[in-house]
Amino acid sequence: MHNCLRFIFAFAALAAGAPVMAQESAPQSEDWTLTSVPERKAVLATIDFTSGLAIAARCVDGAYDVLISGLPEAPRRDMSRELGIQAGDQEEPYTSVWTVGTQRNTAFSRIPAVVARDLAKGGKLQVIVPSTSGGPRTRYVMDLDPSSTAIEQTLTACGRPMIDPREARAKEIDGNGQDGLPDTVQWQTMPRPVFPASVNGRSPLEGYLVLSCVLTDAGQMTECQTESEQPAGYNLWRSVERSLPRARLKLSEQAAAAGLSLAGRMVRFSVTFKMEP
Repeated sequence: MHNCLRFIFAFAALAAGAPVMAQESAPQSEDWTLTSVPERKAVLATIDFTSGLAIAARCVDGAYDVLISGLPEAPRRDMSRELGIQAGDQEEPYTSVWTVGTQRNTAFSRIPAVVARDLAKGGKLQVIVPSTSGGPRTRYVMDLDPSSTAIEQTLTACGRPMIDPREARAKEIDGNGQDGLPDTVQWQTMPRPVFPASVNGRSPLEGYLVLSCVLTDAGQMTECQTESEQPAGYNLWRSVERSLPRARLKLSEQAAAAGLSLAGRMVRFSVTFKMEP
């Protein structure tokens, strides 16, 4: 069961250009543009490149996300895709999962605050699109001015810190927005959230919530925070939050055999919702 919803690309400032299908694009040096839209309770940091790629980090009515447009279009039936990101002083790109938008050359990060903090580092930015249908991968290489002011203001508007203190304390961090749990852990006692009540007479047919939590030695989840929620505005997070105190995680067989531990481990995982007919 896919845990994604298609949703509308909301701001004309990020109208998608033609996707660049070349294997690699030349670097361009650009800086962020900060925009405030009070009537939407929105703060946006946007950046456009001559390659057609555009990126936005935004807080809209308390919901935070990061989106990229101008990508090679995702295969028709795919609801999510993986993208590699390398920014600032990172030595290697990391791969995370993104939700495919209504415009299939647009993708929304499932761990947007994590991505935004990396984008704020400036310097060389690489966005890597894995190959599909046997074709070459697409790699965008761009130079960003080393200014975090615009990104920081979008994070602050949604109550997100520039440095996540949980990450600084964590022994290990697992999960990249994938469906379900990362490979290092499995459910000992699953959470059983109730499908949320309607809001203003409307209910989503399906949706997902990505959470990050710090584990105790007994597998309890503490210091949990919502990373992303789709669709926003239906209190999916509240439904899951109420079910977490009874839930427990344990190490997977492979992680236990490798001598890993639960205590102090930070995990990012997703919970899906689907209204059965």
